[in-house]
Amino acid sequence: MKGMVDVTKYRPAVKIIMVLLECVERNQRKGRALKTRVIQCANMKTASAERYLEILRDAGYISERKESWGERNIIVYELTPLGRDRLEWFRKINAELFENL
Repeated sequence: MKGMVDVTKYRPAVKIIMVLLECVERNQRKGRALKTRVIQCANMKTASAERYLEILRDAGYISERKESWGERNIIVYELTPLGRDRLEWFRKINAELFENL
């Protein structure tokens, strides 16, 4: 149909949010969720990922802190209790909407 978006071609926002939260969770379990690692894990362009990470931070799903690493500053993310809860919601929504595509 004309004007319809092919959901198999583009990731819906709910899927992007779920993937980013999963990447924070996965990297946090390995030690710490560095911004660069989270973006690489989600396989996103930096600018797009940063917009979504800002939304997640503002919603209270993740927390962000800056740490020194030698001469550089790095950004580390952590899932909040609300973020863990919402990650489970997104997993359920994803399973209901996209598992059979």
